[in-house]
Amino acid sequence: MIKLAHHNEELKERIFSASNDFVEKAIDLDIFDMVLRECLTISEMRELGSFFTGQELATKAVSLFENSINNHSIILDPACGAGNLLIECSRHLNVNKSLKVTLQEWGGVLYGYDINGSFIEAAKLRLIVEAVSRGANRDCSFHHAMNLLSNIIVKDALTTTVEEIHCVTHIIMNPPFISIESPKVNYWKLGKVNMAGIFVDHFIRISMRNTEFSAILPDVLRSGSRYDGFRGFINQSLAGSNFIWGRFNKKTDVDVFMLHGITSQNSPSSDVFASTQTSSKTISSYFDVCIGPLVAYRDPLTGPDFPYFHAKNSKAWDKLECSSERRKFSGKVIKPPFVIVKRTSSPNDKYRAVGTIINCEEAVAVENHMIVIQPKNKSLKDCQKLIEVLRSDKTNEFLNERIRLRHLTVSAIKEIPMK
Repeated sequence: MIKLAHHNEELKERIFSASNDFVEKAIDLDIFDMVLRECLTISEMRELGSFFTGQELATKAVSLFENSINNHSIILDPACGAGNLLIECSRHLNVNKSLKVTLQEWGGVLYGYDINGSFIEAAKLRLIVEAVSRGANRDCSFHHAMNLLSNIIVKDALTTTVEEIHCVTHIIMNPPFISIESPKVNYWKLGKVNMAGIFVDHFIRISMRNTEFSAILPDVLRSGSRYDGFRGFINQSLAGSNFIWGRFNKKTDVDVFMLHGITSQNSPSSDVFASTQTSSKTISSYFDVCIGPLVAYRDPLTGPDFPYFHAKNSKAWDKLECSSERRKFSGKVIKPPFVIVKRTSSPNDKYRAVGTIINCEEAVAVENHMIVIQPKNKSLKDCQKLIEVLRSDKTNEFLNERIRLRHLTVSAIKEIPMK
């Protein structure tokens, strides 16, 4: 953060300079991501859990608003960071020849919260640069210009109350993606949950009816099995839709989706998260699916000796009648035939669900990094048919829409269409 503070000081010194590359880069949403990466350490980036919105993604997030942004709107970004989304919103507002008048108007429209003071300072500085770059003439002091953006403040967004945002018409956000303990009260999951879901939940709960939302969120909220409750809450509270965006950017290996809607508390359930299911005959119709029971780092080497399968000794698309490894295990073992699928999977992979048929004569131990798919009729023929299904383009397409996490879940595998 020290480097970011130094960057802000340099921007203050140059803020009214003409044709200054340093200043121009400050309002380029793609370039400023690189500036922030230079200013923040890896540990700071991880701790913040923040990814800074690029131009294409910011443009799309703002374009989702059905009610157009104007000088009568009140727009809140409760996790504004250095202000990329607020800058994109400001590009839909008028610019007066007077910087003072422009910022007075913008200051009544643009609200932003962040817990880090350096980010808030950067957001204000960059909005001033944006106004000047669009033709506003300097007619007030720098200090006065900063004060005119009085609704962009250092604040823990999750302490925001109904009264504080009762006039807000639009909420836009790209909240932190880190895991934190669930607030527990009124929540869809106990234990560790993704903070982005908590942000969305909190602001939907405290927003007035007909507040419009546009959010950039990690795909785990859309497709993770732990977030069924979150999706159910959204369906009950928001009239809108979601769509897959894909990878956040080239440097951030996280897939995101866009959530858009209008708050409609106490309304009938909507289909924001409509099921992707297209076939009544799925893998779960013919197979039992579970995670491999053996946890290598935890389970002791005690008990009977079994053939042992894990990701490294299970050759893709092969049929294995013996294992290259054996292991003592006192837990649950599985009687072949069955198919195992590697849990690690990415939308960039050629095949999302890479399978191996296991057809040993004795029961085997399977590691928990594998998903076990066991035919209900104990048929090897069904295992062979399943391999064909897993290798198909149809399955890849289904999984790339159903789940864009870096691992597969039991629920996603169960929903794969068999026909």
